[in-house]
Amino acid sequence: MEILKLIKSVHGSYYVVFDEVPEITYEEIRGNYVGSTTDLEGNIIASHFLKRERFGKAFAGREIKLKMKNGSTKIIKDYWFDHGSCKDHGEFIGIGAGTVKELKRCYVYFSYNINKDTFEKMINEYLTREKLYEYREVEKWCKLQHKWYDVIANGKKIPFMMNKYGETVDKFTKERVYSRLNLTRNVKGKWKSYSYFKLNYKDGNRTVKIEANFLETLKATLPYSVEDIVKNCEIRN
Repeated sequence: MEILKLIKSVHGSYYVVFDEVPEITYEEIRGNYVGSTTDLEGNIIASHFLKRERFGKAFAGREIKLKMKNGSTKIIKDYWFDHGSCKDHGEFIGIGAGTVKELKRCYVYFSYNINKDTFEKMINEYLTREKLYEYREVEKWCKLQHKWYDVIANGKKIPFMMNKYGETVDKFTKERVYSRLNLTRNVKGKWKSYSYFKLNYKDGNRTVKIEANFLETLKATLPYSVEDIVKNCEIRN
């Protein structure tokens, strides 16, 4: 478990991109659910306490699946509320955490209670090789952690790159561009949806306008089967 990118907000909160986040497993103790994960020495490095209350609608009433320490899965609902870390586990602090794999697709950090001493050691090690970042800086970095392919539109390579999900960036600035245009048209009395690849860019003093079939552009650009492309990119053609 290593910090890859670290954000500290103006309010002192931490948001952390880890290479991996060990899974928390739970046990039922006195009618509550106590979760933890340990390091190789057996020290508890993450803790979670779900306390049973007499009223319901915890987590807006949705079901929560807990992986138990005995290997089973427990589904809880309504009465178990998040009370942070378990006080019997020691001193913990709440952070926002996520892995690159999770954050590059959806930039949302989940709540994680990490051992204070462990986290301070991780921060000290991190600061010997990296700096603190702004929230949006890390979002941009995360979203670039895909494999990228040169875009081929209408049979020609253009100065843009695309990932397996059909997301497009400028090849040189790495800035995100929105090249997909979805339209719904009435064809012989029936409404049909179409997806186009459409963008403009500067080539010296000349403005180049690109308009192509989105699926055909993906097929020419990405080294995947048509079935995988349609699934990953949710093609509407």
